[in-house]
Amino acid sequence: MSTKIDDYDRDILSILLGGAATPKAEIARRVGLAASVVSDRIRRLEDFGIIKGYEARLDGRALSASLLAFIFVRELKPNQNFDTAGALTRVTGVEEVHKIAGEDCFLVKIRANGTDELAVILDMEINPIPTVAGVRTTIVLRTALEGPPLSGTTMFSGKNIKQQHEELESL
Repeated sequence: MSTKIDDYDRDILSILLGGAATPKAEIARRVGLAASVVSDRIRRLEDFGIIKGYEARLDGRALSASLLAFIFVRELKPNQNFDTAGALTRVTGVEEVHKIAGEDCFLVKIRANGTDELAVILDMEINPIPTVAGVRTTIVLRTALEGPPLSGTTMFSGKNIKQQHEELESL
């Protein structure tokens, strides 16, 4: 089996990005293939690790986690072979941890129920990590777009960025 992605696979992935719980029969109807073929294609995409899993997107406000923040973490050098990333993944409310280039070493996406809880997390969980040299925190005031991973890419449209811009300019 090949890992080559064709237009049908891109369409299937696009539909799943829009709603991972979309029934296979509905996906089949929308892409113009038999449900059994769609099931086989999804299974192949899962087997090759292209589809890594399915998730529900929850509303933080409804679950008492209305504050969204990004924390830039500087790490001590040398870090004494301590797993700073691993420690950050265990912090309350952390959704994502990214190793980044630049003055800061990690970018952490975190949710909390307010600034008081965020302050406790910073003071009691992040700052005490032995390799943390400092943090900068940015609180999100309003979110304009928050989508699933890769939802902002052009790979599912079958068109490159230049083709998409040309189409927009012709409107």
